[in-house]
Amino acid sequence: MIEILFVVAIVSIVSAIVFISLSKLNSTQALRESSALVTSVLNEARSLTISSKSDSQYGVHFEDYGVVLFKGDSYSPIDPTNISTEINSLIGIGNINFSDSGTDIVFKRLTGEALVSGTLELFLKASPETKRVITISNTGLVDSDL
Repeated sequence: MIEILFVVAIVSIVSAIVFISLSKLNSTQALRESSALVTSVLNEARSLTISSKSDSQYGVHFEDYGVVLFKGDSYSPIDPTNISTEINSLIGIGNINFSDSGTDIVFKRLTGEALVSGTLELFLKASPETKRVITISNTGLVDSDL
């Protein structure tokens, strides 16, 4: 009987360790994928602006749930052409530090330069110290610390 209890205890401990490890792996993967997704949307906005699609410039607006690709020189939440992209619900967007203290990045037509530059962080909501920083330079280039 003691041997059975001992085996059950060992199996429970091993199962808990495996569960915690898989949970951390899932969270880390969600952070990596969300960072890549946000970087991709920023690069798409810059590319659309450089190509001067529809004779317009494009930008990205940052919200708690994700990002919004918008057309024009400023974000309007009621514009039907906005394209919202949600990030994983385990991830938050914070510490937005743009040179104009706003939450939007807009790119200049033909050159692709950013009208404002700065950084933002994507972080695990359950563990805010685990984060990825995305940097947008004056030239419009987007860099992530993946």
